[in-house]
Amino acid sequence: MSIEVRNISKTFGRFKALRDVSLRVESGELVALLGPSGSGKTTLLRIIAGLDTPDPGPQVQVRLNDEDVAAHNARNRRVGFVFQHYALFRHMTVFDNIAFGLRALPRGPRPDRKTIHRKVTQLLQLIQLENLGNRYPSQLSGGQRQRVALARALAIEPRVLLLDEPFGSLDAQVRKDLRKWLRRLHEEIQITSVFVTHDQEEALELANRVVVMNEGHIEQIGSPDEVFHQPATEFVMKFLGNVNLFHGRIEDGRGIFGPWEIQTETGTEKDSAPARLFVRPHDLDILRESDGTPVARATVQRVQSAGPCVKVELKLASGETLLVELSHERYRLMHPEIGENVLISLRNARVFTEDYHI
Repeated sequence: MSIEVRNISKTFGRFKALRDVSLRVESGELVALLGPSGSGKTTLLRIIAGLDTPDPGPQVQVRLNDEDVAAHNARNRRVGFVFQHYALFRHMTVFDNIAFGLRALPRGPRPDRKTIHRKVTQLLQLIQLENLGNRYPSQLSGGQRQRVALARALAIEPRVLLLDEPFGSLDAQVRKDLRKWLRRLHEEIQITSVFVTHDQEEALELANRVVVMNEGHIEQIGSPDEVFHQPATEFVMKFLGNVNLFHGRIEDGRGIFGPWEIQTETGTEKDSAPARLFVRPHDLDILRESDGTPVARATVQRVQSAGPCVKVELKLASGETLLVELSHERYRLMHPEIGENVLISLRNARVFTEDYHI
């Protein structure tokens, strides 16, 4: 079941939540809407679900499997929606929470009691809570409650599954465990799914494709590798992880940043045009002797172990501060000390001018 929205805008008073957004999600995909608060990601999700309506326009469309459902209410769209804070009924058991959507169906399509019992039992097995059907939400952990919310959404056999910050209220380890579980679940049931998150790691780990949003519009759509390693805009580069920023200029089709020169793709940028070099900390290395590539000189200011890497803060001769991330193996080999003068080499970078990126 594919999802497609075309020319979607949404205004709340004077606030423009969405600005002419178009997006297609193919059948069976797991897509992340990633962006900061206020970027429009939840508004777009609610419009797909039918919980909000887009601003009127002659070419506005919300399509499920190529059928325009913009005029359909949420119930008639057969969309499963999982809220951030579970929205479970506290007075109902786990079993009854999952069964609620089935029991609320009109008399015609409503399954009989035996069928409902069988479906709920199957869903409890699917979410690995088959022994907790008689418990109440207050007796469950946060991760278990979110699984129940997901099972309730799946009970009506939705055409698509929409999840709004599904792990946002959970602690870090539970989030990681649930991400792995949801990925396996999606691979098993292959339902077209869209989830909202502001967590970059969550989007990159879980999604087939990532839609990066900012201020009501889409900055970039691509695979996790594409948006991380080939960011289309400065915003995407900054939002998806730590970066070092260097200011330079364009000369003869190359970006000049101190000792580093990077050839542009087109070579048509104006000479002396300002340019900015963005480098992720893991794309820099520390040397004591030149390896033949251009290097910058810097002084070690601070060293801090940070889980899987060691972060080294340095100051360039120009006074600019930069951050380098080394593997523990590389750190043990180099062992940079505070106050030591070292060389910095560049492995990969991204150059942006006012309206162009390399």
